[in-house]
Amino acid sequence: MRLAPVAAVGLFAACAYPVDRAACAIDSDCGPSGFCLGATCRQGTRACPALQPTYSSIDRGLFQVSCGASGSKGINCHSPEGAGSASFLDLSGDAYARLVNRTAVNPLGDLKDLLLVKPGDPDASFLVQKLRLTTALDAHLGSGMPADAPGSICASSVDAIAQWIREGAGRN
Repeated sequence: MRLAPVAAVGLFAACAYPVDRAACAIDSDCGPSGFCLGATCRQGTRACPALQPTYSSIDRGLFQVSCGASGSKGINCHSPEGAGSASFLDLSGDAYARLVNRTAVNPLGDLKDLLLVKPGDPDASFLVQKLRLTTALDAHLGSGMPADAPGSICASSVDAIAQWIREGAGRN
Protein backbone atom coordinates (compact mmCIF):
# COMPACT_ATOMS: atom_id res chain seq x y z
CA MET A 1 0.00 0.00 0.00
CA ARG A 2 1.34 3.38 -0.96
CA LEU A 3 0.79 6.45 1.25
CA ALA A 4 -0.68 9.56 -0.27
CA PRO A 5 1.71 12.53 -0.23
CA VAL A 6 -0.43 14.42 2.30
CA ALA A 7 -0.46 11.48 4.68
CA ALA A 8 3.31 11.11 4.38
CA VAL A 9 3.80 14.77 5.25
CA GLY A 10 1.61 14.27 8.33
CA LEU A 11 3.86 11.48 9.54
CA PHE A 12 6.84 13.82 9.71
CA ALA A 13 5.03 16.87 11.10
CA ALA A 14 5.09 15.62 14.70
CA CYS A 15 6.94 13.03 16.72
CA ALA A 16 5.38 9.63 17.12
CA TYR A 17 6.88 9.42 20.63
CA PRO A 18 6.86 11.71 23.66
CA VAL A 19 9.67 14.27 23.63
CA ASP A 20 11.10 15.93 26.71
CA ARG A 21 10.67 19.71 26.23
CA ALA A 22 14.39 20.06 26.97
CA ALA A 23 15.16 17.84 23.95
CA CYS A 24 13.76 17.96 20.45
CA ALA A 25 13.96 16.71 16.90
CA ILE A 26 11.86 19.38 15.14
CA ASP A 27 10.60 22.86 16.08
CA SER A 28 7.08 21.69 16.95
CA ASP A 29 8.56 19.48 19.70
CA CYS A 30 9.31 22.70 21.59
CA GLY A 31 5.76 23.98 21.68
CA PRO A 32 4.42 27.32 20.46
CA SER A 33 7.05 29.46 22.23
CA GLY A 34 10.21 27.64 21.22
CA PHE A 35 12.29 26.18 18.42
CA CYS A 36 14.68 23.27 18.10
CA LEU A 37 18.41 23.66 17.58
CA GLY A 38 20.94 20.89 18.06
CA ALA A 39 18.38 18.66 19.83
CA THR A 40 17.74 21.39 22.41
CA CYS A 41 14.64 23.56 22.74
CA ARG A 42 15.30 27.31 22.69
CA GLN A 43 12.88 30.04 23.73
CA GLY A 44 11.41 32.31 21.05
CA THR A 45 11.56 31.69 17.31
CA ARG A 46 14.41 31.60 14.82
CA ALA A 47 13.67 35.19 13.73
CA CYS A 48 12.82 36.31 17.26
CA PRO A 49 14.91 34.42 19.77
CA ALA A 50 14.54 35.30 23.45
CA LEU A 51 17.90 37.00 23.95
CA GLN A 52 19.59 38.39 27.03
CA PRO A 53 21.91 41.38 26.52
CA THR A 54 25.03 39.21 26.79
CA TYR A 55 27.44 38.04 24.12
CA SER A 56 26.88 34.38 24.98
CA SER A 57 23.09 34.68 24.63
CA ILE A 58 23.31 36.65 21.36
CA ASP A 59 25.87 34.26 19.90
CA ARG A 60 24.02 31.10 20.94
CA GLY A 61 20.51 32.39 20.20
CA LEU A 62 21.02 34.45 17.05
CA PHE A 63 24.44 34.24 15.36
CA GLN A 64 24.61 30.45 15.49
CA VAL A 65 20.93 30.07 14.51
CA SER A 66 19.76 32.84 12.18
CA CYS A 67 22.97 34.19 10.68
CA GLY A 68 23.96 31.15 8.70
CA ALA A 69 26.91 30.18 10.86
CA SER A 70 25.43 26.73 11.41
CA GLY A 71 23.72 26.34 8.08
CA SER A 72 20.25 27.57 8.97
CA LYS A 73 17.93 27.50 5.94
CA GLY A 74 20.76 25.91 3.98
CA ILE A 75 22.47 29.30 3.76
CA ASN A 76 25.93 29.68 5.20
CA CYS A 77 26.28 33.45 4.87
CA HIS A 78 28.46 33.91 7.93
CA SER A 79 30.26 30.57 7.92
CA PRO A 80 33.97 30.44 7.06
CA GLU A 81 33.05 29.62 3.45
CA GLY A 82 30.36 32.32 3.15
CA ALA A 83 32.58 34.92 4.78
CA GLY A 84 35.32 34.20 2.26
CA SER A 85 33.06 34.58 -0.74
CA ALA A 86 30.12 36.80 0.13
CA SER A 87 29.58 38.29 3.59
CA PHE A 88 33.15 38.99 4.72
CA LEU A 89 32.12 38.19 8.32
CA ASP A 90 32.60 34.76 9.86
CA LEU A 91 30.31 34.26 12.87
CA SER A 92 31.11 30.58 13.38
CA GLY A 93 32.76 29.44 16.57
CA ASP A 94 33.69 32.24 18.95
CA ALA A 95 33.29 35.36 16.81
CA TYR A 96 33.73 37.93 19.59
CA ALA A 97 37.19 39.07 18.43
CA ARG A 98 35.89 39.35 14.82
CA LEU A 99 33.04 41.65 15.96
CA VAL A 100 34.08 44.02 18.73
CA ASN A 101 36.14 47.05 17.66
CA ARG A 102 36.60 45.55 14.18
CA THR A 103 36.10 47.50 10.97
CA ALA A 104 33.20 46.29 8.85
CA VAL A 105 33.69 45.35 5.21
CA ASN A 106 30.90 47.19 3.39
CA PRO A 107 31.24 46.54 -0.36
CA LEU A 108 27.61 47.38 -1.22
CA GLY A 109 27.39 50.70 0.62
CA ASP A 110 29.36 53.91 0.51
CA LEU A 111 29.98 54.22 4.28
CA LYS A 112 33.43 52.94 5.16
CA ASP A 113 35.44 52.53 8.38
CA LEU A 114 32.40 51.60 10.45
CA LEU A 115 32.97 49.35 13.46
CA LEU A 116 30.91 46.17 13.53
CA VAL A 117 30.42 46.60 17.28
CA LYS A 118 31.42 49.89 18.87
CA PRO A 119 31.23 49.31 22.64
CA GLY A 120 28.95 51.83 24.33
CA ASP A 121 27.43 53.08 21.05
CA PRO A 122 24.86 50.79 19.41
CA ASP A 123 23.70 53.48 16.98
CA ALA A 124 27.23 53.73 15.55
CA SER A 125 27.63 49.93 15.40
CA PHE A 126 27.34 48.47 11.89
CA LEU A 127 25.78 45.28 13.30
CA VAL A 128 22.80 47.13 14.78
CA GLN A 129 22.40 49.35 11.72
CA LYS A 130 22.31 46.30 9.41
CA LEU A 131 19.77 44.48 11.61
CA ARG A 132 17.50 47.54 11.66
CA LEU A 133 17.52 47.95 7.86
CA THR A 134 14.40 46.69 6.12
CA THR A 135 15.61 47.11 2.54
CA ALA A 136 17.58 44.80 0.31
CA LEU A 137 19.91 47.60 -0.78
CA ASP A 138 20.64 50.79 1.12
CA ALA A 139 23.03 53.19 -0.66
CA HIS A 140 25.02 53.76 2.54
CA LEU A 141 24.91 50.43 4.37
CA GLY A 142 24.24 47.79 1.71
CA SER A 143 21.70 45.05 2.38
CA GLY A 144 19.70 44.73 5.57
CA MET A 145 20.16 41.53 7.51
CA PRO A 146 19.43 38.77 7.10
CA ALA A 147 20.05 39.24 3.38
CA ASP A 148 17.16 36.96 2.34
CA ALA A 149 14.67 38.77 4.63
CA PRO A 150 15.97 42.22 5.64
CA GLY A 151 14.50 43.47 8.90
CA SER A 152 12.98 40.12 9.87
CA ILE A 153 14.92 39.84 13.13
CA CYS A 154 12.39 41.12 15.65
CA ALA A 155 12.81 44.42 17.50
CA SER A 156 13.20 42.77 20.92
CA SER A 157 16.20 40.76 19.67
CA VAL A 158 17.82 43.82 18.07
CA ASP A 159 17.11 45.76 21.29
CA ALA A 160 18.94 43.10 23.34
CA ILE A 161 21.95 43.41 21.02
CA ALA A 162 21.83 47.21 21.30
CA GLN A 163 21.64 46.97 25.10
CA TRP A 164 24.66 44.60 25.17
CA ILE A 165 26.62 47.11 23.08
CA ARG A 166 25.37 50.09 25.16
CA GLU A 167 26.60 48.29 28.30
CA GLY A 168 30.10 47.98 26.80
CA ALA A 169 29.83 44.85 24.62
CA GLY A 170 31.49 42.66 27.23
CA ARG A 171 32.62 39.11 26.60
CA ASN A 172 29.91 37.77 28.87
